Amino acid sequence: MKNRITLENLDTFSVPLSSHPLNWKFKSENLTKEHKDQIIALNSKASRFLREFKQTQKYLRSTSAIEKYFEQVEELPLNNIDFKKMKKWLYNRGIPFDQKVFLLSESNWGFILTWKMLIKLSESIFYSSDDFIWDKTLNWCMIFDHEDVFVFGKNRNYNVETHSRELEEIQRMINTNNAST
Repeated sequence: MKNRITLENLDTFSVPLSSHPLNWKFKSENLTKEHKDQIIALNSKASRFLREFKQTQKYLRSTSAIEKYFEQVEELPLNNIDFKKMKKWLYNRGIPFDQKVFLLSESNWGFILTWKMLIKLSESIFYSSDDFIWDKTLNWCMIFDHEDVFVFGKNRNYNVETHSRELEEIQRMINTNNAST
């Protein structure tokens, strides 16, 4: 089952950033090769997996879900905010710069990038769309709402019964995905 997609091997299902439909979100004159190497554009199959995974996680569905499923919730509305303040707010979330995060756009295209690149390119990534960001720990997530509001939740509330059902749903999704390959 070498074609089985999981969160652990998602980065192996990639396409060149230059040929990705949303490559414009990652254009910057200041990007070095080292920076570009920290951005992985996922192919359509991996993006579909990420979208389906997101759908199994209730806390990733909306900003109100974040408020329900996380102990700590912070918001940043972008009403006439300057980009330096936005970047400082992102930096203050405490995510290590080298932490790889998943980014799923409103158009259901996925990426894996470091938190550092998310901050560096935040001006072009977060542009009047709904974007969902989380990492493998599943202990935090962030949504950028199309109304230009960041909602960040951390320290997820775990309900063992609910968590068991979510794990079963994830396993069904993996099995369905692998059966179609």
